[in-house]
Amino acid sequence: MKDNNTYKPLKIQKKVLEIVDECFKKENNGDKHARSVAFNDLKEFLIKTGDGSYTIKSEGSEESSETMHTYHGGLDESLEKYVKPANLTGKNNVNILDICSGLGYTTAICLEYLNNQNQNTVKRFNICIDMVEISQLTLATGLIIPSPVKSHEFVKKAIEDKLFSTGFLKFRTIKDNIPDNIKLNIHIMDAREIAKNKGFTVTQNSSKETVNMDTETVVKPQNRYDAIFLAPFSPAVSPELYSLEFLKGLTYLLKTDGMFLTYTAASAVRYAIIKTGLYVGEGPRFGRSGGTIASPLLVNIEKPLSFRDERMAALSDAGTPFRDFTLNDSSFQIIERRQNERKIIRKKYKFASTVKSPIYLCNNIIIEDRLMRRVLKDIKRHGIEDLQSEKSKYIVCPQYNECICGNKCIPIENSSERVIEMEKRLNKIIGE
Repeated sequence: MKDNNTYKPLKIQKKVLEIVDECFKKENNGDKHARSVAFNDLKEFLIKTGDGSYTIKSEGSEESSETMHTYHGGLDESLEKYVKPANLTGKNNVNILDICSGLGYTTAICLEYLNNQNQNTVKRFNICIDMVEISQLTLATGLIIPSPVKSHEFVKKAIEDKLFSTGFLKFRTIKDNIPDNIKLNIHIMDAREIAKNKGFTVTQNSSKETVNMDTETVVKPQNRYDAIFLAPFSPAVSPELYSLEFLKGLTYLLKTDGMFLTYTAASAVRYAIIKTGLYVGEGPRFGRSGGTIASPLLVNIEKPLSFRDERMAALSDAGTPFRDFTLNDSSFQIIERRQNERKIIRKKYKFASTVKSPIYLCNNIIIEDRLMRRVLKDIKRHGIEDLQSEKSKYIVCPQYNECICGNKCIPIENSSERVIEMEKRLNKIIGE
């Protein structure tokens, strides 16, 4: 019987992991060709993306399985949604936290991009990336798959060194040395431990970082990272890495001008990020959608969320965040908790996300009669007479450059404060 209270992180396909595990058992027994043989065995499971890099599906049914990277291009997505908007160019010393590193693509393309950007400068450029991945076998898979860019060889070297130090590998075969200006730390762990400890535990007498120690430990200070890349599977299947509690812990580690970046545009995630105190905005589009960027510094947010997305996060149950109060719960527990909370919220405090009522408030959008009846029914449950009523105007007024509700409101220039203010106004209307 399945224990839904036990945390079981979503991983790549079981058959892939079995091939990888068997590969390194053979290599440890002296088979020098084990990796090339394993690559041939993996080919039926590998999916070539638009930029030539490979991706792999997660474990699960055909309907529920997800790929680790977009079909449009695993490297290109990392470049466009993470690296470029992170505002890292021009800095002499860069510290990055790469969560759910997987095959190492995001770190690799980050190194590639920053080295290219800094090759014509006389200043010394140093970069340190903390790569976090819970699955040792997923990291090992990255050793078998061909490197899509030169910098991926440095990532492979760091992974191989780490797996050798843990005893998973008995031999080191990668000859390339990591340049002196690059430091790659591999952490095989549940990323939630970072939020619990507000960083990684480290030995006081050594610069080497470790997860489990018997010696005295200290915690890395706050404001460490110039950028945090968050790239788990989607919130629907890996909610533990999108919870409000987890995101709060990550926020503690950002520098005051740092950037937080994730590929998802889910309302629950964006609302949670806002509640951590960060300014939030629309990330660059790649493929069919844009991601989400955030920062403690408003000037770092080039593009606010769309008015539609602001309203859904602030005024509908879609914005209900995932909660993981102890940072120990299973995915099932977190999803079930949110589902139950959404039922309560859409009955008492917010509009139903299925009807999308918020996007029609004070809008001159012509909608068909059946949908109009559903929207009116939804808003009237909360005491709002119609879409153009004074209450409707009052709720969404923060989105307009000039006050539309008659209360001489001062315009709000960013998405985070607009979301908070609209939510506050809706609560006030409902409470009357």
